[in-house]
Amino acid sequence: MKSLPLSLRWLLAAFVLLGLVYSYAVPIWESPDEWNHFGMAQFINLTGTLPVQIVGQPRPYGYGQEGSQPPLYYLIAAGVIAPFDRSDFDAVLEPNPHAIIGDPNEIGDKNFKLHDQLYPPPLYGTALAVYAVRLFSTLLGAVTVAAVYASARLLVPDQPAVALLAAGLTAFNPQFVFISVSVNNDNLVTALNSLTIWQMLLLLRDGFHPRRSLILGVLIALASLSKLSGLVLLPVVGLAALWVAVRRRDWRGFWAFAGLVGGVWVIGAGWWYARNLLLYGELFGTQRMLDIFGRRPPPPLTELLTEEFEGLRISYWGLFGWFNVFTVRPFYWIMDGLTALGVIGGLAYLWRRRRAIERVIPVLLLALFLALGGVSLISWTMQTAASQGRLLFPFIAAGSSLMALGLVTLRIPARVIVLPLGAFALAVPLITLIPEYAPPAAVANLPESAIPLEVRFGDVDLVGYETPLQRYGPGDRVPVTLYWKPLQTSTLDYSLFIRLLDPADEIIASLPTYPGSGSLRTSAWQPGVIYRDPYSVRIPNDTRGHWPLRLHVGWWKYPEGFGVDPVDASGQPLGNLIVDGGAFAASDDSDILPVQTVDPVDFGGTIRLLGYALDGDTLRLWWETTSEMREDFTILVLALAEPYQVGGENTIVAQGDAQPPLPTRYWRVGERFISTHVLQLNESAPAEGEFPIYVGWYSTLYPARLDAACPDNACLLTTLSR
Repeated sequence: MKSLPLSLRWLLAAFVLLGLVYSYAVPIWESPDEWNHFGMAQFINLTGTLPVQIVGQPRPYGYGQEGSQPPLYYLIAAGVIAPFDRSDFDAVLEPNPHAIIGDPNEIGDKNFKLHDQLYPPPLYGTALAVYAVRLFSTLLGAVTVAAVYASARLLVPDQPAVALLAAGLTAFNPQFVFISVSVNNDNLVTALNSLTIWQMLLLLRDGFHPRRSLILGVLIALASLSKLSGLVLLPVVGLAALWVAVRRRDWRGFWAFAGLVGGVWVIGAGWWYARNLLLYGELFGTQRMLDIFGRRPPPPLTELLTEEFEGLRISYWGLFGWFNVFTVRPFYWIMDGLTALGVIGGLAYLWRRRRAIERVIPVLLLALFLALGGVSLISWTMQTAASQGRLLFPFIAAGSSLMALGLVTLRIPARVIVLPLGAFALAVPLITLIPEYAPPAAVANLPESAIPLEVRFGDVDLVGYETPLQRYGPGDRVPVTLYWKPLQTSTLDYSLFIRLLDPADEIIASLPTYPGSGSLRTSAWQPGVIYRDPYSVRIPNDTRGHWPLRLHVGWWKYPEGFGVDPVDASGQPLGNLIVDGGAFAASDDSDILPVQTVDPVDFGGTIRLLGYALDGDTLRLWWETTSEMREDFTILVLALAEPYQVGGENTIVAQGDAQPPLPTRYWRVGERFISTHVLQLNESAPAEGEFPIYVGWYSTLYPARLDAACPDNACLLTTLSR
């Protein structure tokens, strides 16, 4: 350790500390395929054999498609977990049935599995074994950081800032830290590939040597036995050796190198590929892996260049959980900008050094290694959903070194990037990861802002709720906070639903979940405790119309489907629990013109009547808002037997009072809405005649009409004929 540069020692120490923080923040199984990777180690440990992948055959311990992967990481992990009691393995693998996988835009239910203890994490049984393998993976990540530093130092020996920046871009990449603390074979192949790149650059500098050839052969064999992305090393290292042979005219050294590397590879890794040929009739085993994991048709080129590339770009720097947890958005913009600058600077470096072939060749070889890695990923993505940035980490020694070289070429100081990136990487567990997985905190009492309720679902009371009574549009999220108080411990895990309803009780959106957005199942509730349970229900983008929004809350047992009927405080059935949720408006009615226009009539300085349409006994009125309203007004519509008499007796023959489809407190200045009223003549109406229709507005809170320039604030509009 003392032989390492001071800056690298600090970076490695910071990386390991970051790894411990991330490992604490990320519950077990909450990184991509972690349970499958661990299941593979579990299978090897318990059976002493490698699995044979047979389509349709059960794969115990959940190793799934990982049984098709080269086995070195799993063989080591099987030894790591050997001392630990894992008898609770099946018990800690209970899935979250409502988990939202692969969609970071949705809120809640980020946890792939159910967890009864998170912070502090459980350090016993299978969980402890997982953390032991995570620690091994973290150390592999530290090896990668050191190898990246050494590679960049050799790439441009006269610019030490490049090495510091390359190692910093690796060690403080939040996604790299996240993957490095997970049970994942990417960590071993990434470390081995990075060490191989370092040794390849030494080969370019110093020429052939039997010891180095042996080291390279061992590293390439081990990388090829860790993951197929280790095979990408072969053509790149081969070209590097060919260049050395041509440049130094050392063909004897080249053939000795080729024989030694090839022989070590055949002995160390060839058996695995021969096994694939014998078992599956293919060298790599990828077709059998696709048979198990699933194929997809190749995505269109436009989708590949837009959606797939965006997902790849974002997940290289920070897409956590099961591809469902973003961090703060500006971070991605900053890293996009730095990447673009790195590319520009790298091209500038090549142009300036175009005559210094000894300096250009190592850069081109690293670029080739990165390009081949990208091509292999694209090829895999064309066959199955695999646009994940972590799949580029085996080539990170090239990517980080080239990016750092470009940024330093543009005279951007390394510390300007490394220090803020390190600080942000430390913040991610606190601002992103822990808040996503931590269950909501219990509260001592119902807050004053909540609306009290006395509704009981089985053995659980809904004691209150909160939701902003505001106007929403397409794509908006409706926040809802529920307050639950269990009466006794439940032996079952019930599912909760929150539905957004329109006035016809049509379901506009529905959110099924376990309480706490999947983090607080009912069997873990404590009796007598009030649980604050916040949610956010998204209104679909294609929703149209304008109407009051209502919330329907209920419980059912998933997947059996039976519901839990609500009752009130006295035990009387409630049917459904539906509460006010504000209002929805995609647009107003400005695009519909009135059949009959009138000179605008003002009511209370807030609403104007613009026109109407009378079809039989159905009257439609066109309104325009002139100022905001703070309450819901009702439209007065009367048909009288004779003209209105102020202070006299007026015989009403039909009345069609109604609130507009969108309550007036949600109207905005300048908007226009249509209200519909049915004027059905009553029995006291004369057999025939013309009955004047009067309109106005009145408050639902107090008996007063909005002021208008009409007698008693009721204005004559037209007549109803019979």
